Amino acid sequence: MKKKFIFILTFMLSLGIFVGCKGSDKQVLNVYTTTEDEYIDTYVQAFNKKYSDIKLNIVRDSTGVITSKLLAEKQNPQADVIWDLAATSLVKLKQQNLLEQYTPKELNNIDKKFIDKGYTPSWVGVSLWTNAFTINKEEAKEKNMAIPRSYKELLLPKYKGEITMPNPGTSGTGYMFVSALIQNLGEQDTWRYLDKLNKNIKKYEHSGTGPIKAVSMGEQFIGIDMRGESLREEKKSPQITTVFPKEGLAWDLDGIALVKKKEIKESSKKFIDWIVSPEAMKIEADKRNRVVTFKGISDKDIYPKDFFKRLMKNDIEFAANNRERIIEEWNKRYK
Repeated sequence: MKKKFIFILTFMLSLGIFVGCKGSDKQVLNVYTTTEDEYIDTYVQAFNKKYSDIKLNIVRDSTGVITSKLLAEKQNPQADVIWDLAATSLVKLKQQNLLEQYTPKELNNIDKKFIDKGYTPSWVGVSLWTNAFTINKEEAKEKNMAIPRSYKELLLPKYKGEITMPNPGTSGTGYMFVSALIQNLGEQDTWRYLDKLNKNIKKYEHSGTGPIKAVSMGEQFIGIDMRGESLREEKKSPQITTVFPKEGLAWDLDGIALVKKKEIKESSKKFIDWIVSPEAMKIEADKRNRVVTFKGISDKDIYPKDFFKRLMKNDIEFAANNRERIIEEWNKRYK
């Protein structure tokens, strides 16, 4: 009798039907993201406190890799949700009919300029990143040079060989800067400006963080780069200061979207609703030092009070649709 009981108990456990064994009841949600590894657990734990019945299967990689993966899987989508992907990539995915329209519950708290233009949006911007100048204060003292505060000042002859910026062909930060100039100055004036700026550029870096590293190490005086990364470097490197150019800030978005597929899981919508909620947005702002799109949530100690007013005009679809053409022209002139 004892042996029979043990056999039945073992059989029940193997099927996962014994009382208290609820692991098999969890719905698996496949999420593709570019969120840095160090932050993912924070989000997962917070989400699972509210939705313990949903298991998040996170696939993390760079923007280019995630975008290419989604395009390659077009005929047989594996992801359920795309989280924290550049808006320019989301625009391309929408054009390929890879995104499902969905309206998050808190959408009214997101400014319209950070949302897909469709009547029912295919993607929603969650956080935004801008450019800035990273300056080495020690280099400024040693060279007896004033710290530039505007794009116009970067053209002064005294800064020849003192500036580094990302290559727009390899860096989203670099392209963001060039695209913003074109949208705000016009094409002809932008190329005239960049022709002059090119005379002062010592090196075009491969990535958006390249100029920050070069300036921090004392290899360069001025870097045109990423605001968030520059502020992080400033916290640990006293010789660094971050400057917000007075003409305005070039910017781009990271957003979230629902993948179009035969079966849309309800858990997908729950995850999107949660990401576009005050709880998740506060994690984004506090833990990742980001400016979020949810109204009223921002880091007032780090960013200017008029931060959103400083954002330059930016049509995400223009930036996405004209990228190849603009980079081709840039390569002809400066590569």
